[in-house]
Amino acid sequence: MHTKIYAAALAALIALATPLVTTSAIAEKKLTPQQQKMKDCGAKWQEHKKTAAVKGRAEYRKFLSGCLKAKA
Repeated sequence: MHTKIYAAALAALIALATPLVTTSAIAEKKLTPQQQKMKDCGAKWQEHKKTAAVKGRAEYRKFLSGCLKAKA
């Protein structure tokens, strides 16, 4: 009887611990230079969008194209 309870408790503990390990491993993953550039350009777009009062997919793609081609 106790063996089944311990086995169930152990299984529950493992099931709960697994997502925590996976989540922390994802959080520690470093961005590639291209991913970092995309992230930076996204932040710049948010600022540009507010100051220049532009919106829309075409404007975003035009801005992103220029931003990604720019030298770092």
